[in-house]
Amino acid sequence: MQRVTRSADAPIPPSRLHGAAGGLAAALAATTGAQALATLTVFVLPVLAPLAARDLGAAPHWVGYQVAAVYVAASTTSALSAGALRRWGPARCTQIALAAAGIACLLMALAGLPGALLGSLLTGLGYGLTNPAASQVLSRLAPPARRNMVFAVKQTGVPIGAALAGLLLPSLALLAGWRVAVLGIAVLLLLAALGAGIFRAAWDAERDPRYPLRLGAGGGLAALRDRPGLRGLAAVSALFSGFQLALGAYTVTMLVEEFGWSPVAAGAVAAVSQGIGAVARLGWGLVADWWRSGLRALAAIGLITTLGALALPFALAWPGAAVIGLFCLLGGSAAGWNGVLMAEAARMAAPGKVGDAAGGVLAVAFAGVVVGPSILALVVGAVGSYALAFGLLALLPLAGMVIAWRTARWA
Repeated sequence: MQRVTRSADAPIPPSRLHGAAGGLAAALAATTGAQALATLTVFVLPVLAPLAARDLGAAPHWVGYQVAAVYVAASTTSALSAGALRRWGPARCTQIALAAAGIACLLMALAGLPGALLGSLLTGLGYGLTNPAASQVLSRLAPPARRNMVFAVKQTGVPIGAALAGLLLPSLALLAGWRVAVLGIAVLLLLAALGAGIFRAAWDAERDPRYPLRLGAGGGLAALRDRPGLRGLAAVSALFSGFQLALGAYTVTMLVEEFGWSPVAAGAVAAVSQGIGAVARLGWGLVADWWRSGLRALAAIGLITTLGALALPFALAWPGAAVIGLFCLLGGSAAGWNGVLMAEAARMAAPGKVGDAAGGVLAVAFAGVVVGPSILALVVGAVGSYALAFGLLALLPLAGMVIAWRTARWA
């Protein structure tokens, strides 16, 4: 068997770009859908915590540690994803990610607290593959002048998945029980994993089945070491991710326990804010392309997020409409940065190393996610207030804003 030597990130020949499964539109739809489903799985327990915590024998605020477990695993997988992409290809890696999420939901629903922990780790192992795989595919297909917008569209999968979790899961859980709701998500994920197989011929043709996984194990971290701008970008991703996931994990619980809202109303607000985040990613992609600087757009996002976080402690005395408006603002900023950042990672990557760069940046981002919700859980335990804890956590987006601005000036 002849070893393939063409770079996995090199442009795909034009004859293969326009097939049903090989074009940009199909790739964008598939990668966005996979990202949405993977993110939906991440938010299953955080959204259902007020209903599921008692059955699992855990306090609702412990969900921060569950989110941390997801992203410890995701960080590890992202750092090691380069070898998997070279050996199996992005389509197969996407299938593995979705199947892992489906099995994780089965464990969460059927195996009690140990199953929730094991399912969280399995969710993270799959989640860490989705972005590097998608980045490798889209970097081949996206025109440079539209790179920010293409990656912004793909990254709308994150708030879409979070919005679906907030919109659907509380209602399904009240109707049929939280375990039935989680089992339904498991079936959906396993079917999606099978469906992603139609992209194997178009996406995985350049894989090398004999490539040793260990050779690509450090590719993501090596990319950060070799490309100085990526290190600043990775730091921004860690700081922004820590705040974003803490907000996503605790929005429903905070609105129920501290603002006195019903689980369905709180889930609806979480869904609306995440939906606005999905639209905002497109807007920020346009801004970044217009400014010709994704880093300056990231700095602006950090400023808005900081101001919104500082307002949260005061929102306890606000009317409901004002609270909804604040969460919409935070949705547009705290959940709106990912597409611009991934496009910047692709731009800064060495030739043929887009998958490695995405994996390295995301490994650091996921490490930040581990810290963010965990810090918030500790602060809530110390101060007794979710809103006040988020006001203190504003230091994360503030630091990210400073690093993004300084990196933009250096670049």
